[in-house]
Amino acid sequence: MDFDVHLMHHERCTLVRVQGELDVVSRERFEEALSSVIDTGAPTVVDLRQVTFCDSTGLNAIVAAHRRAAERGTPLALLSPPQRVARVFHITGVDRYIPVYETLREAIGALPVPTAD
Repeated sequence: MDFDVHLMHHERCTLVRVQGELDVVSRERFEEALSSVIDTGAPTVVDLRQVTFCDSTGLNAIVAAHRRAAERGTPLALLSPPQRVARVFHITGVDRYIPVYETLREAIGALPVPTAD
């Protein structure tokens, strides 16, 4: 399966939909997409439901994006990685400090409510 990434804007966040393999080949494109969203300051939900594989470079890209988001005070969450990808997150401990949600509703519901200035 070819890699693809789509940005979808929701009233509470930007949804980054990822398809295919997160690996050394797709890392740069994935990082560019995530950086562009994080730099806007919008809360970010990374939809991993259609990710078929994630190697260490993909994992590092997610960790780096989370670090970048945290530095900017921007919430970042992961959405429903397939079992074999979730297992990698669990083994490496990533799921202990990056929130992972089973449904989009749960992910969006966990985001801070925007306040009127």
